[in-house]
Amino acid sequence: MGNAAQTRNERGLALVATLMIMVMVSIVLVSAVSKAMTVSRTTLADYHASRAFYAAEAGAEHALAQVELALQDGFLAESELADITPPTLVGFDFVEFSVEKVGSFDTLSIVDGPFAGLYAITQNIRVTSSATDASGAHSQVTLAAQAQAVPLFQFAEFGEGAMEAYTGSRSDTWGRMHVNGNIYMATTDHHIHTIITTPGLFIRDGRVSHKDKSDIQVFVELSNGSEIEVLFDSEDTPDPEQFKNRSELELEGRLRTGALGIDSLKLPLPDGVDPHELIRPKEAGDNAAERAGKLAWQADMYVTVDLTDIRDEDDVCDGSYPDQPDYLPNISVDRPYGGPVPDDEDKCDIFPFKWEAFYDWKEQKWIDVVDVDIDELRDWSNSVGEAPRIIYVEIIPRSGVTQSSDTDKSGEGFYFPVLRLTDGSRLPGPLTIGSEYPLYMHGDYNNDNWQPAAVFGDRTTGLSECWQDDNSSGGRDADYNQRDACDTEQYAALITGWSEGYLGCYHHNPEPNCVPLPAGKGTSNAIQNLEDWRVCSGRCLYLWHGSFVTFWAPKIADPYSGSFQTYRSPRRDWSFDYRFQDPRNLPPGTPNVGYVLRASFREAYY
Repeated sequence: MGNAAQTRNERGLALVATLMIMVMVSIVLVSAVSKAMTVSRTTLADYHASRAFYAAEAGAEHALAQVELALQDGFLAESELADITPPTLVGFDFVEFSVEKVGSFDTLSIVDGPFAGLYAITQNIRVTSSATDASGAHSQVTLAAQAQAVPLFQFAEFGEGAMEAYTGSRSDTWGRMHVNGNIYMATTDHHIHTIITTPGLFIRDGRVSHKDKSDIQVFVELSNGSEIEVLFDSEDTPDPEQFKNRSELELEGRLRTGALGIDSLKLPLPDGVDPHELIRPKEAGDNAAERAGKLAWQADMYVTVDLTDIRDEDDVCDGSYPDQPDYLPNISVDRPYGGPVPDDEDKCDIFPFKWEAFYDWKEQKWIDVVDVDIDELRDWSNSVGEAPRIIYVEIIPRSGVTQSSDTDKSGEGFYFPVLRLTDGSRLPGPLTIGSEYPLYMHGDYNNDNWQPAAVFGDRTTGLSECWQDDNSSGGRDADYNQRDACDTEQYAALITGWSEGYLGCYHHNPEPNCVPLPAGKGTSNAIQNLEDWRVCSGRCLYLWHGSFVTFWAPKIADPYSGSFQTYRSPRRDWSFDYRFQDPRNLPPGTPNVGYVLRASFREAYY
């Protein structure tokens, strides 16, 4: 009995132990499964949360890209912000998406980055992007940025495309210079006194023709006032990091290319729009960005000279224009934003017209002139108590006739209209004048009681204070010896086409069958001349202080023409007008280029 009882007890203990082990194993298994399920759920949640975060971030970046597009004209409208939409991402909904201005705009100095030292009209913006997926995973990010509109006229020189300089004597760049294309310096004695920037290349050579680099001298002024010669360029130092190091060590980083992170400054027009549209007339099909960028839409005095509507002088000028022939184009004046309009007599005093006023040897054409008489404009403005700030002149070309011939002076048979500013030594106030046609500046301009001023034209020609139309009425037989210049001063920012524009071939990679053209696209070619400037002792002085901006090759003027008979060069004093460094001194209608700067980025946690 005893042994049997003991056996039963041992079996009972084994059963209990087995049950306990089974329970413990079950607990371990349940715990492991539970933990695995928890890890799986956590991993899946993290996966969905990460995807939601990246979707929200993508939404914010998508919004910022649209802000950059809206800022191309330098102006950020509320309607443009309202039109910004989130991206389409499969599996995600943007439950909250907004782009809004924070505070009002302000004019601030740019303290860092590639354009440090300039100022920008700055608007703070906040982008909020909140994304949710089908599982309910949610993420929200907030991106802060600054929409900066950089006024172009704070540059001494600003250009689209390549810029090249060929000079055989000393030349100086005193203000900030930026070119969106490559810079070619084939100069003998060029001095850069501030900062020069390009997202492209800096090359010590010509674009059209080679020049031995031993004959090229370019100097950069350092912060202590000393100057150092630039002995390297993007060709002999092609590695970006090496170029950056040399620029920073030798030149204090004052020569900046794409190797130092320089980017293009966008033109004040949408992508794909010809820059020449800046000076084109109003067109019904212009979109909002084009309207914001084009000078014609900003003008508070819009003048139309209709060459297709030739009328009797009494119908056009009310008999008050006795020096003109008895047929004139119809001239109308509109004030789009309100204001007094000149009557016929004042209109024809301010905007006189003359068929075949003189022969232009550069164009090799007879020139039909639409004058803007600034003296008459000022007198009229004083009489009505209000002066226009932006004048745009639209010239409607004649139909059924050709442009002026180089040999015939045929009146109605040919035409070549231009806009000319005359008697402009004293302006009525801040004033910008422009047209899509060639622009001529006759005599002193804005040198008496300086005002913020600018001129826009297809190409610009400077005529001295002594210019007389009759001295250039001999056609092809009249060379510069009949056109004596005298000292002349002109103060204005300039948007124009360069003499050569984009013609010619880069000699390192010539186009098939290309015939290289004479050098151009440099500051010395920004303003054309037609006179003999060497009649003064030591040459007559041609002073121009302002800002040179070019976006195009001339569309209407001949990109390059002329010969030894065209002119003899003046003693040039062409320089940046440092008054434009004060935003209060910017001319009316100053174009801006957009630039978006990220300020901060954060994720919202719940």
